[in-house]
Parts: sequence; C-alpha cells; structure tokens
Amino acid sequence: MSQVQEQAAVLALTKATVGPWHHTARVIQAAGSALTLLDGEYTGLDQEDRTYAAEVVSRCPAGALARAEELIAATRADGAQLVTVLDEEYPGNLDFAHNFQPFLWIRGRLIDEDDRSIAVVGEHHPGGPDIGQVQQDVRALSEAGLTVVADLNSGVHAAALAAGGRTIATLTQGIALQVASEENATLAKEIAHSGALVSPFWPSAPVTHTTVSVSRVMTSGLAGAVYLANGDDGSGPALQAQVALAQGKHLFVPHRLHEQHQWVRRMAYRGGVTVVRDIDDLLSQVVNLLDVTRNLKIF
Repeated sequence: MSQVQEQAAVLALTKATVGPWHHTARVIQAAGSALTLLDGEYTGLDQEDRTYAAEVVSRCPAGALARAEELIAATRADGAQLVTVLDEEYPGNLDFAHNFQPFLWIRGRLIDEDDRSIAVVGEHHPGGPDIGQVQQDVRALSEAGLTVVADLNSGVHAAALAAGGRTIATLTQGIALQVASEENATLAKEIAHSGALVSPFWPSAPVTHTTVSVSRVMTSGLAGAVYLANGDDGSGPALQAQVALAQGKHLFVPHRLHEQHQWVRRMAYRGGVTVVRDIDDLLSQVVNLLDVTRNLKIF
C-alpha cells in the first residue's frame, strides 16, 4: 500500500463521517491504517471503536477511494500538500490535543521546530488600540526563536515576518480558495514562503460558522502554548482561550488584561493560566515551558 492510498482512505472515511471529524481521526490513528478499516479489519480496536468504524465504513460509497486519490492529485498540482494522522509529518502539538483533525492541507511546510510555538490570539486589527504592544510582543517572541501561530486575519504575522520569524497561519476556508482581501492574499504568499498556511477542510470549503470554530481548534492545537493578548468577554479571543484550555494548552495572559477583566480572572481560577508582568516574564516562562514539554515528548 502506498502513502497516497492511505491518505485517500483517510479522506474517504472522513467524507463518510457524520459528526465531529476528530472521532474518526482517533479511530484511524488507533487502527494504524485507514485502508485496513475500509477492508473491514478492526484489529486492535475496542468494541466501541469497532462499532464506530463499521458505521463509518458502511457509509463509504463505491469509488470513494478513487475520487479521494483524484482530489489529492488535483490539490497537489495546485501547490498544496496533504498530511494525515497516519503521516510522520503530522504536527506533534496537534496530535496531543483531544480534537485533532484527520487531515491537513498545507501550503509551505511544517517543521520539527514548530513544536516550539505559541499562538497569539486577540483583536489584532491594524489601527486597533493594542496593536503596537501586540506587534512588539510578537517581535520579541519571534526573535526568541519561537514559531508564531495565528489566524490569517490576525495582524501578528507581518510583525513576526519583519523580525525574521516563522509563522503558521490557520485558515477558515479550504486551501484551494482565494483569500478574500488583496492584503491578506499577499501576506498568505509570504507566510507560505517561509512558514505554512494550514487548512483542515475540504479544498473548496467556504467560510462558515463551523469552519471558524474548527479553525480555533487548529490555532491553539498547533501551538505549544497560547498567549491571550487582549479581548472582551464573549469575543473571538475569549472563545479561543476556552478552546485552548479544553485542549490542555497552557494559557498566558498579561497582567493588565487580568486586572481589567473579571472574565479573565474567573477563567484563571480553573488553572492552566499564568499571568505575566511583561514581555520578559512571558518569554522566560514560555521558553521554559516549551523546552521542558519538548524534552518530555522526545523522551
């Protein structure tokens, strides 16, 4: 069996999935082969996973594998690569999250050093009240050798790239679709050249409420830790922080945000949150955490 056939089998099983895709991702990973699942071989799975796998396989129509191989070939021809949960290139940080996705389309490339990464989340639009401070923080994180992860619409990528840093942008749409704004389209090309654009959706998938939610899963999932730069209660950054904590990611918040917002203080009571005084405090604690975590993974 070839890698492309295994990847096609992952796509076919995902296409036949009803409900969250991460359940299928977990079962495929536990089985060690998507092709054997399609063949009705469920060795190594417990009874619950066997039942789940059999239901998914029963929904796979004839020709699903061939169509998936055609999709892989067409998307590769467009310059994007596919990585699935069965591939060695699948990012380790995401693999440790409970809601990891079965496949990723990538422009650019992911590297082992991306394990030392931090997601920067908040309202980072150009002209925003905190954009100067956020960009300063991002430059410092990049200069410390950390990969910065953020959604493509975030203003952090330009600051990281200007500092000679590496970034990963998570998309809220399929990898084959054109990025909406000309400014973001230019930025996307720069990111793909030195880092990676990542989409866990079908190549032609449009932006929906679901893709935005899954993109949050990807943003914190791909990172080793998360920095909540700013945000209001109920905002996108607040939702992102909740997703990160649910994944077991450590969340760092600036002291000023902790002092200003009761919702941040309530969130910190749950644990998994560290309040940092300034960028030097953030760098010290983040680098220590990521290096210790990475050594444990290697061990």
